[in-house]
Amino acid sequence: MDVWAASYGSAVAFICVSCAGPQLATQFGNELKLKHCHNTWADQDDMPTWGQLGCNGLIVLDGSDVVVCSASPAYLEVKNAAFRHVETLLGALLASKPAPTLLPGRVDGTVGGACAEVRFGSDADAAVEEVIVDGLSSRPELNGKRGRVVAQAANGRVEVQIDGEKTPLAIKRQNLTPVAEPAPSTAARLPSSGSAEVHVPSVKVDVLDEEHEQCERKLALLGRLAEPPGVSGRTGQIGEALRGLLAAYEAHFAHEEALLDQHLYADLDRQTGGFSADKGARTSHFADHQTMLSAVRELMANSAAVCAADVLRLAADFERHATEYDGGYADRLSAALAQTEPVAVA
Repeated sequence: MDVWAASYGSAVAFICVSCAGPQLATQFGNELKLKHCHNTWADQDDMPTWGQLGCNGLIVLDGSDVVVCSASPAYLEVKNAAFRHVETLLGALLASKPAPTLLPGRVDGTVGGACAEVRFGSDADAAVEEVIVDGLSSRPELNGKRGRVVAQAANGRVEVQIDGEKTPLAIKRQNLTPVAEPAPSTAARLPSSGSAEVHVPSVKVDVLDEEHEQCERKLALLGRLAEPPGVSGRTGQIGEALRGLLAAYEAHFAHEEALLDQHLYADLDRQTGGFSADKGARTSHFADHQTMLSAVRELMANSAAVCAADVLRLAADFERHATEYDGGYADRLSAALAQTEPVAVA
């Protein structure tokens, strides 16, 4: 959001609103080094009566303070396409054009309330079409630039959001070359150790720390098996190691979610509306569990093709998850569990 604020300048105001008081707002601003967007909070006695967004989208208002989008596409549903949707919507507003038709998707229904009913486009999956501009005579400086098709236009043209342009342009199909979606950069997703042997920080709950260590051992074993040379002769072992990793993940995630629901999130079902930091944290945390499980299952479907880079990505994702999500609950969960444990009496 801060990058957006710097890019759009005074044309758009980007506001981060903490729903857990000024302490969270301050922590958020310091950790993310926010300099350009507005960073504030809502008092507990003055919470909005609708909307629980965060990873489930943004609220967009026009220049007259009218809500034109109560919940933009959810990052948990469409990943990076969520950012493109927001940019396309803002581009249309700045150009005083009608808001474009959004690509398919939906807000995560687990957030409850009015936001659970938000839909955009159809409910079917659709890939974002990446293109390269070529052969434009009216705007030759755009030739060679990359863009994304965001909507259909008249006369056989399509609306294309070109990198570096604030608003979409209507371009003929003959001036667009489709490109394949690039594979994720392995270097950008390396664990801090540079290998599949990761050691995540303690979450101050012994049984969960032990489960983390079990997952780490499974990742390390898989990393050794996928290291060349001789990988092709270890396909069966790699498949077995993947099954072991999946089992460790499934057991740990299920146990962790049960503990969190019992000790930190027990009251969420009784909340009927308004904002909740815990609800947003639970939604994004548990959804990341499913993403990590899916990544292992995809490799299991073709274990003969698994390479060291695949395992490094798994290790990097595990380390990221433990740092970003598990580290966030460590103090609270350990304190809650301490209150439930019996005290020995001499």
